[in-house]
Amino acid sequence: MTAVQTTRDELSLIKSYLMLTHILKVFENDAKMLKSDEPMQTSPLYTEMIRGASQCAAVLLSGIRREFKKRNIRICEVNRGEAGVDADYLCRGLHGTLHLDREPFDREADLRMRAYMGLEVAPVVTDGGRQSAPPARNYGQRASSVPVGKTPSVRSYSPGAYA
Repeated sequence: MTAVQTTRDELSLIKSYLMLTHILKVFENDAKMLKSDEPMQTSPLYTEMIRGASQCAAVLLSGIRREFKKRNIRICEVNRGEAGVDADYLCRGLHGTLHLDREPFDREADLRMRAYMGLEVAPVVTDGGRQSAPPARNYGQRASSVPVGKTPSVRSYSPGAYA
């Protein structure tokens, strides 16, 4: 059950937090397996690809943690099981629980991992029913320079953009 006064944006932040922590664990485990298995000729390339995707996910997770502090959100307990992911949280002093079914969770995690690795992905349909494209910026490279005399447009952090 969710806390009565938990907003859609706050639930989106919690969901993104759960997703990103899961993704970082998957990337970490995969990188360890590449190092421990019989070395392949392209192992360093795969490891570098995973490292870049992990950095992207870590940057997003740090932004979510900042938002947690601003909004007084704290994750108390996370349980991963066959049915999905369950999380107990406190949001502005109110206790709530969030359940995410296994299949949609895994599907979205796969789409996000592909986006963080710079692979082709289809548009994502969010909880609100709106479509959002995967991250357009390649996080592993610097953004292109802006012509002289023009100021770059700055986009503010939107917690719902990846949820």
